Amino acid sequence: MSKPSFAAMALVAAVSCPGAASAQGTVGTLTGVITDAAGSAVAGAFVQMRNAERRLNFMVITQEQGKYSIDRLPAGKYVVQAIGGEHQSAPSSPVEVAAGKASSIDLSLTVERAPALPPAWPGRSPGERGAEAEAAVGGAGPRLAEGEGKAIIEAKCMTCHDAQRIVRSRANEARWQQVLSTMTQYAEGSTLAKPLSGDEAKVLLAYLSTNYAAAPGSARPKPDPFSRLPRTLLPPEQRGYMVVEYELSNPRAEPHEIAVDSEGNGWVSQRVGGKLGRLDHETLAYVEYEPPAGNSAVVRLNAIRRGNSGELWMVDGGPNRRWLSFDPKYERFTAYSLPATRSGNATGNTMRVHPDNTVWLAAIASNQVIRLDPATQQFTIYDVPVGVKNNRNATPYGMAVGGDGNIWVVENAFDQLARIDRTTGKIDEFALGVKDPVARKLGADWDGNLWVGLHGAGELLRVDYKTLKMTEFTPPSKDAGVYLAEPDLKNHLIWTTLHQVDKLARLDPATGVWTEYPLMFAETDVRRIDLDPTNSKRVWYSGVLSSRMGYIELLQ
Repeated sequence: MSKPSFAAMALVAAVSCPGAASAQGTVGTLTGVITDAAGSAVAGAFVQMRNAERRLNFMVITQEQGKYSIDRLPAGKYVVQAIGGEHQSAPSSPVEVAAGKASSIDLSLTVERAPALPPAWPGRSPGERGAEAEAAVGGAGPRLAEGEGKAIIEAKCMTCHDAQRIVRSRANEARWQQVLSTMTQYAEGSTLAKPLSGDEAKVLLAYLSTNYAAAPGSARPKPDPFSRLPRTLLPPEQRGYMVVEYELSNPRAEPHEIAVDSEGNGWVSQRVGGKLGRLDHETLAYVEYEPPAGNSAVVRLNAIRRGNSGELWMVDGGPNRRWLSFDPKYERFTAYSLPATRSGNATGNTMRVHPDNTVWLAAIASNQVIRLDPATQQFTIYDVPVGVKNNRNATPYGMAVGGDGNIWVVENAFDQLARIDRTTGKIDEFALGVKDPVARKLGADWDGNLWVGLHGAGELLRVDYKTLKMTEFTPPSKDAGVYLAEPDLKNHLIWTTLHQVDKLARLDPATGVWTEYPLMFAETDVRRIDLDPTNSKRVWYSGVLSSRMGYIELLQ
């Protein structure tokens, strides 16, 4: 156990985007009818409204007689477009929506849609695995190219991650230089990683730029934004929802995680740019907060989670090596400095706050799980046994507090779950027993049982925390990339993101019935959702590569 330095509380300034006025009296209504080329009404089609000035997008579904209606659009100009079956409308001219008034526009589906985008990880071809997935299924994959730099990678890079992350990457020299600089910063504070000498850095840069250069014209074209929306019209039981979405001004912000505060506002932690963002659920105004200065200007926020007293927890996983909590009421950060860890890069995507107020992080890069007791300001670090035994990072990923009060963690690279006794620190490990699961994130339900998103197998897995009995549930969409499990404790439902097909989905375990909710755009890249504690019909999400945040809301 190591006692870190403790930074004093710091007030921060917030920068607001346009439209921060109260939602009362600032919204209008838009209605219309969608028809096909022959003039027949189309029910079950998607209607999208986009306000470029406010960076806001909305989507609703047409009902009987092809009618649509939305009564909560902030005043402004909207481009409207409809998509249904194999056709879509042309984008409309800007439609003025005035506060307290109703506007109307009808559209016709006369334009043939672009081809459907097959299920795949955003930016990758169908069936192409990422480095993490290759490691998780034990795939050997391509080997490092021969050359002087290979020995440097094996000696100084593979202590923190496997070679697949390099082999499957392609970049120009400037980008590889940036990667080397970032990795050097991350390694500070490591008890395992060895620093690169100046000569080694030059050799490694030349090796990477030569063997893993970006091929001319190799960039994958950006897909048509509507190419993941279903080609069949939605049936009546799936039409009762809407989507509200905000596009962050930084297109590379990578808001991997999202949390909802006790007032119902959505918050994202930016991996690039290092800001904390809030979308007000009433005004839809977006505000960003700068964390207090650290030792480095590089701030990499991740793993945001709401605490038991309404505070927000996150990790600054870059060279500052600290955890942060944020009080939304007083807009105040508190910083906790991490002790040294194996890799130095003590970051992760998943934090959990235990009912006893301790905060836990699955440190994906360092084969460790880290615990903070805010009352004593002390960290405890647990090495993942299977990783230590095999001298290989187990990539601890998703995490949940089970019905036994203990911490359960996905060991992504070994297809296992680990249970950490929160009192003794004893760690037990259990095989998942599913072929090629590529387990990601998990949650605990109303009975304390664990639910795991199996990205590779495309299933939700229920694990009885007492007996370890495992039950699989498969969504209707094939090769969906089930990423997580977020249980609705009040309504006894399980929510998930179907990452490779751009949908959110809900499972009723009692009946086995699934309901899928298509999102607005292709490759939104949703890897985290959070249920709104103030509105049981609202599910928030963030899009990593798309740099978006928003929610779907059930209307019936």
